[in-house]
Amino acid sequence: MTSDSVRIVWNEGTMGDWSAVFARIARSTLPQAFGYAQAMGKTHGYVPRLGLIERAGEGLGLVQVLERRHLKLFHERQLHRGPLWFDGVPGEEVLEPVLRLLRKALPSNPLNRASLLPELPAGPAMEGLMARCGFTRMAIGYRTVWLDLTKPVESLRAGFSTTWRQRLKAAEKAGLVIDIDAEAKNLPWLMKQEHDQAAAKGFRAMTGPLAVRLRNALVKADGVMMVAALAGGEPVASALFYGHGRSATYQVGWSNEAGRRSHAMRLVLWRAMQAWKERGAVALDLGGINPDSAPGVTEFKTAMGGEAVETVGLYR
Repeated sequence: MTSDSVRIVWNEGTMGDWSAVFARIARSTLPQAFGYAQAMGKTHGYVPRLGLIERAGEGLGLVQVLERRHLKLFHERQLHRGPLWFDGVPGEEVLEPVLRLLRKALPSNPLNRASLLPELPAGPAMEGLMARCGFTRMAIGYRTVWLDLTKPVESLRAGFSTTWRQRLKAAEKAGLVIDIDAEAKNLPWLMKQEHDQAAAKGFRAMTGPLAVRLRNALVKADGVMMVAALAGGEPVASALFYGHGRSATYQVGWSNEAGRRSHAMRLVLWRAMQAWKERGAVALDLGGINPDSAPGVTEFKTAMGGEAVETVGLYR
């Protein structure tokens, strides 16, 4: 088979067909979920373009591109954390023609702005391939930690660092009550805490409207969960998770001083892992790490024993 047999079939089939192929991805990503496209459409005016990647008629993976127009002339397109593959990242004989097809679908010129954050592993070889296919690197890629939820519960807990386990035990002995909000009904409250937290710490948070629209798009498919730790009936820590296909993403985490003293977030995450596992999720994306700007958060997440990954970069 030659590279000529590789193609991307755009916007064919039904949403049921798309959901079925998306469910084949073990480690799906939130920005590639159709619910994310719906929320981005209502919040920022994007329209999704859904592509099935094929080689000689065999499905290899999928890709979702978000597009919007300005003043009927200027086009903006983004492809974040895709493409996704059914059987792992393929070799260059597939990747190169796919990337060249994506370059045509996402042109970068004065009337077309493209933003790509490919879900491809970091490294010189992949950077060279991206450059060869016409992409210009703008920044480092996405870094996160993936937890394998197919492991037995005992193995997941054993994977935590010694300190992480000790502090989890302390939280379990602190008399905290765990509340699992399966529909994230209290999301506006949590996003207010997240906004205040972001302002105090100087980071950019997801906006409340986007978070709520994501919840609304995903909730019918059991794709939403809020977990809170309560002390004396009051929340001291809370976390928001979005489910997409067979995976979930830890999106927002908040704790107050009492929650930090009792290590409540560890208990929140531990119970959330078990709850997502019970829902049938096979992987949990811990929502990004940054060793340079957030070393404490990075250490907290990497100590949970998952697989730390970094993608090739942000491109235009």
